[in-house]
Amino acid sequence: MQATPQLAEIKLPNVRKLFLPDPGHVLLDVDLSGADAQVVAWEAQDDNLKSAFKAGLNIHNHNGKTIWGDNYTIDGKRPGAKYTMRDECKRAVHATNYGTSARTLAVTLGWKISEAETFINRWLTRLHPAIGDWHDRVDYNLKTTRTITNAFGYRIVYFDRVDALLPTALAWTPQSTVALVCSKGGINIRKIPWVELLKQVHDSLVFQIPIHRFTPANLAVIQRHLEVEVPYPNDPLLIPWEASYSLKSWGDVEKFKWSMEGVAI
Repeated sequence: MQATPQLAEIKLPNVRKLFLPDPGHVLLDVDLSGADAQVVAWEAQDDNLKSAFKAGLNIHNHNGKTIWGDNYTIDGKRPGAKYTMRDECKRAVHATNYGTSARTLAVTLGWKISEAETFINRWLTRLHPAIGDWHDRVDYNLKTTRTITNAFGYRIVYFDRVDALLPTALAWTPQSTVALVCSKGGINIRKIPWVELLKQVHDSLVFQIPIHRFTPANLAVIQRHLEVEVPYPNDPLLIPWEASYSLKSWGDVEKFKWSMEGVAI
């Protein structure tokens, strides 16, 4: 009897390859870079993280070096780890920002609970107390008004038990903000007559343009239309967009610079 292949061995088809540009068109996929993490930094008013984003640093490497110092390497693994140090850092920071428990973090990353407790305490207390303060503000709003509001003025009212809602409420603010930035960017590029918007996928937009419009000047027009400020008082947030293109399909898109450096069609 032939053994049943393990799920990890089964390579699923890339269904995005079913989505093709029209003849004579190029398909573009643009997404907001590091969007959720930036909104967290601005919500928390964390000057250290905001400065790192404004300087264009790779935030996951920045955080990894902050946490593990000279022992940090992008592709390196700690003894017995499930993920690279970069991936561990990315997952642990994201989960901690959204109020995970030490037990959940330990199970997710294969850590001891004590390791997870140490990480959470260090991130929220020693390295980024502003994020801990943000958690407290959201928790206070939940307990007093059951309402959370994002920078655009949209709000959500919760009717469940508030004692278990903090992680959900913490996630809502960045996720709703990013979805709004993406949606507003999509509405803006629809004003360009030669842009055909096809779909939005949370923090990304897929659209097509005629090949003869695929020039640095026209891409600059698209980029300007995509830019949507998150209206934080005194320090508005402008999340950068990364772009990919393909003449074949959505599943074949490749990243490129808005200047079209190195792109040949």
